[in-house]
Amino acid sequence: MRKYQDTLIHSLHNQFQLWFEEHASVTAEEIALFLHSVKGTAGTIGMADVSEVAALLMEDARLNGPAEGEWTRDELRAFLFPLMRISYESSQERDGSEPLLLANDFDIPMDQPLVLILDDDVAMLRYLKEELESHGYFVIATVNPDHAIHYFHDLMPDCFILDLMIPQIDGFQVMETLSGRMRNRFVPTTVISVVDNKENRLRAFRLGADDFLSKPLDMEELLVRLERQLKRKDQIDRLLYVDDLTGAFNRKSFAGAYRRLCVEKQRSGTNFAIAVVDLDRFKAVNDSYGHSTGDRVLSRFAEYVRDHTRASDDLFRFGGEEFVLLLPHTGSREAVVLLERILEEFGKVDFGTAEQALRVTFSAGVVEVSDANPERYEEWLEAADRALYRAKAFGRCRIETGSLEQAAFERSKRLNIAIVDDDVIIRTLLMELLNMTLDVSICADIRVFRDGESFLADERHEERHPYLVILDGMMPDIDGLEVLAELRAKADSDRYSVIMLTGRAGTDDINRALELGADDYLTKPFRIQELDARIKRLLRRIR
Repeated sequence: MRKYQDTLIHSLHNQFQLWFEEHASVTAEEIALFLHSVKGTAGTIGMADVSEVAALLMEDARLNGPAEGEWTRDELRAFLFPLMRISYESSQERDGSEPLLLANDFDIPMDQPLVLILDDDVAMLRYLKEELESHGYFVIATVNPDHAIHYFHDLMPDCFILDLMIPQIDGFQVMETLSGRMRNRFVPTTVISVVDNKENRLRAFRLGADDFLSKPLDMEELLVRLERQLKRKDQIDRLLYVDDLTGAFNRKSFAGAYRRLCVEKQRSGTNFAIAVVDLDRFKAVNDSYGHSTGDRVLSRFAEYVRDHTRASDDLFRFGGEEFVLLLPHTGSREAVVLLERILEEFGKVDFGTAEQALRVTFSAGVVEVSDANPERYEEWLEAADRALYRAKAFGRCRIETGSLEQAAFERSKRLNIAIVDDDVIIRTLLMELLNMTLDVSICADIRVFRDGESFLADERHEERHPYLVILDGMMPDIDGLEVLAELRAKADSDRYSVIMLTGRAGTDDINRALELGADDYLTKPFRIQELDARIKRLLRRIR
């Protein structure tokens, strides 16, 4: 069966090459016959995934095919992309390689559990607040349901206690309003009421309550229940929001932490800082020393940052070797001083062996957040990310500052992109991947080249726009490393960002590519989601 599967993949490859290289258009009838044949053949020889994709494309072509009955080359590339992807995955799996896959008003201490209480009884509120605060909780208490809903959204409490009997709207209505947020953020919720009957209990639990206590309250029992709920929340939060390897928070927890700092800025009027940090040449560490060493570097870096920052500072791992620091009550100048001190000391840590030293540095981009709009966090992150790219472009192992204005200016520039690879399938896959990845606001000119000679002859080299190059390392005539060397020899070489793709897995070739100035390096067969992430990261910094 294996030889028949290989034959089908080879046939698909040849057909794609014929259509994408030699034909300006293809009739709808040809496409229908082709997909019908692939569906039947693939299903027969044990390639059910390929057969299923072909069947879906047949239906799509029937419903949404070109009205004139002909597919242009560009239309066909986009339409057949799922089939190219799945066939490439299948070929890599049979090669034994990894498959290709297409990822206020309160000064709240960061180290205290935050409890929000809603009750119309002021005496009860004061009692609960004083008792809980004497046991180490930070308590926000209100008699106003609208305020409670507002605080719940903005402050994201660790626990919520509410009474059912409230004059304006009852506690059930408050729970219904907050039910989605209570589930998504897992905020343990305790209902208290003088009306302790089965109907109220069942309704409260159906709306998401975790506990139900009747008044008068036994404070000792309430404290034990809160402690148990917080321990459970901490366990769940660690699973949901903490990176297993490094112990840093993960990306999905960033928006909530950012919102909390915005609330604090509204109260105090003081700015805070964001730093985007990226370990320098980290892929070379993994390639040369192994992923276990790379994991050790990541874990030690996160530990080092936590040990040398305040308890109120939060570290997030955004993926790979990229981290983000949130620094409350901190300006950009203070953040730079802090990071430069960490950079100097962390760069002395040796992760190598007795025979060979290994020291790792990082680059960082810093912005000082001057507004309190929690919805703008992506803009500030982008500004910090662009500052990080400048730090990389200036030689790495340094800290640069940025601003929204500078990011807007850089974003307005046109971006040239080149895909240089002698394999038509790879060229087409990457073209479609970029079309899906690029934001509509980016003015990008994407072109493909089958060899280094035609790429070097591209007239866009005479322009001044940033240039992203995805470059195959092994090509006929001019080798990818030779092309890279020519790019880095140009007077304006800093406008080129280069990702090398090659089948060479040797350390010497990796080192040579990095020495020549490659910004990133992937060996074939590669995972498309990994390449996608790396492209997105470079795009954020160069566009």
